[in-house]
Amino acid sequence: MKLAINRAAIYAVFTDADNQSASFAVRLMELGIASRAEAKPFAMEWASKKHGNEPIKQGLQGMTFVKRDTAAERAMNRVLSVCYPKADMPKPKKTTANKTDPVTKLFTQWKALTAAEKRRFTTMQLKA
Repeated sequence: MKLAINRAAIYAVFTDADNQSASFAVRLMELGIASRAEAKPFAMEWASKKHGNEPIKQGLQGMTFVKRDTAAERAMNRVLSVCYPKADMPKPKKTTANKTDPVTKLFTQWKALTAAEKRRFTTMQLKA
């Protein structure tokens, strides 16, 4: 027996999930929290209290839980992911400073060789 799949119902769930994250972000913006970075300390405090006052420390890159991969840390990440999905976050700009095409680089180096060096390289490749 083949199960009939109700695509409309499935799409309705996806639509609700998509709209829900936007409404959470809007609600947080109304409370003065404009980004995931601003919400993280509050989410961390909430998760710590919810999961037995999990200790928090100030690290070199900001606040973090003392123990890694705890229920509190997972709860914090889950809540932040619902409110601020990573798909909505701007992608970091990639730096392309001084990147040259490797083929162009090799060709330029090949042209700089003398005729004798080119013959020696070619004969070495034929013997191998």
